Amino acid sequence: MAGKVYALSDLHGNLEIFLAMLEKIHFDDRDMLYILGDCNDRGDKAMEIYHLIRQHPDNMILLKGNHELMMRDFLLKRDWECPRGRLWQSNGGVKTLEQMERFLKKGCSCEKEFLEKRADLDRWMIGYVDSLPSFIELNVGGQELVLIHAGINPEASLKEQDEEICAWIRDWFYLSPAIKGKTIIFGHTPLCYINSNKSFDVWFDPVYQDKIGIDGGLGPFDNGQLNCLCLNDMSVTAIKKRDLKPGVEKGQKTDQGGVKGGPGAGSKD
Repeated sequence: MAGKVYALSDLHGNLEIFLAMLEKIHFDDRDMLYILGDCNDRGDKAMEIYHLIRQHPDNMILLKGNHELMMRDFLLKRDWECPRGRLWQSNGGVKTLEQMERFLKKGCSCEKEFLEKRADLDRWMIGYVDSLPSFIELNVGGQELVLIHAGINPEASLKEQDEEICAWIRDWFYLSPAIKGKTIIFGHTPLCYINSNKSFDVWFDPVYQDKIGIDGGLGPFDNGQLNCLCLNDMSVTAIKKRDLKPGVEKGQKTDQGGVKGGPGAGSKD
């Protein structure tokens, strides 16, 4: 594959801005895109995003995010009162579940048929999430990279990483040195919580220079943005949520993540 290699993260059901980004970077079959988890919850087009990714098995690769794990664990029991059910409910899970059930009801003639199809979809989604990698190692242009949703336990090797840590860890990871000789690219934590200026710009670790954060807060913040990092030259393309108009793709491209954004208020991922 002779094209470019990209990474983005935390789409959270925002299909329109995802499509706008693909258009903005002129994504085609020669390119490769890694999506670092959290395609579901908060936005209203999660199922469409998963379907789009599955239509491009050769050049769109999804990693597990904590929202995929919450969805999977709820579907195993379908109990809002269990710990993972309550956790997913408080993090946007109801909206994703409603999307799934609206999709199923369109083609069902009776309740029995709906329940059978729902059980089939639950089994498929559980298996799909289980099949997703927690991290991927890449060499792009001589750079040794690790792509992951949240980060790693900085006191353990890559082989020792736990699925939950990879999907949930925050400041212990990004405030510590990571893996010698590798750069870790991660999402999960909106960058307004990491950047000293509270922006949603891509964060290049100024202390250890071994991490790059790309979550532009698209899910929880009205003034968030979608960041797309080109791994070939580390240039950034960003589209702000508030600038996206129906039928219009907007964005800016910079050399070092210089798309300006603002902080917001709300939940942290």
